Amino acid sequence: MARLSITISFILSLCVLIFTTSSLAETDREWAQYQAQCQYKYPTINPAIDLLCSRNLHLPGVVASIGQNFDRTNKVAIVPNPQCLKDGRMNQNSNVWIPEYWCRRQFWKVCAQGNDRGRGQQIFGGRGCQQFYISDWGSSMPKIVIAN
Repeated sequence: MARLSITISFILSLCVLIFTTSSLAETDREWAQYQAQCQYKYPTINPAIDLLCSRNLHLPGVVASIGQNFDRTNKVAIVPNPQCLKDGRMNQNSNVWIPEYWCRRQFWKVCAQGNDRGRGQQIFGGRGCQQFYISDWGSSMPKIVIAN
């Protein structure tokens, strides 16, 4: 009897995993829609995303945090989520790699779901420590200080 209930529980868990996993992640079509919406909202954001995401990005890291300017006064950047620095999920010795594939897609999502000019911010990463920003220069970019 115990074996049967364990087997049934395993099968049910597997079914739940199979049927919910596909609904949790965006499809390639949805990513393409985000990219197109971003292009429509503010055409110079996508080239800035391409430039920044084509680099070897790590958090915390200077290149990701400095970001990439577009139209001279606007910026795309990835900074550590300040809460992660406070609670220890990330520190100055962390070395979180941000793959180009996900970098682009996450910025497209920020832009598509942002305001009418594509500005916005969202938190990504398995631990919720990657804060993706698209903003007007200096208006809403956080000042990040990593303490020793």
